Amino acid sequence: MKILILSIVFALSAFVGNSQTSTNQNNGPVYFAQCMVNITNQNDLVALENQLRAIPYVGVVRVDIPTHRLFLVTRDLSALTPADFASWMGTYATSYTCLQIGLQGVDPITPYPFTNCSEN
Repeated sequence: MKILILSIVFALSAFVGNSQTSTNQNNGPVYFAQCMVNITNQNDLVALENQLRAIPYVGVVRVDIPTHRLFLVTRDLSALTPADFASWMGTYATSYTCLQIGLQGVDPITPYPFTNCSEN
């Protein structure tokens, strides 16, 4: 009986250790980016969101269709530059304004609606 209990405890501790290791694989910084997207066609906005979701360095992406606001969070990325962001936008690279890039948890996220923002 003691062996059975010890086996269960050992198995559970190994399982918990493995699950904690797998959730901590992204040890690098996490960046956010947000902007206003100047696209009026709803299908194009959905296509852009899907395009960004397919990028392996994008962890979370949200395109708010009514406000045309785009927000994303990165993963497994050591830096995020405006040039990186523009390349991710692909054919929509000239269709955004008010870009803000920051380090999540460090830099403040500008609240919507964006005011006094610089163009790209």
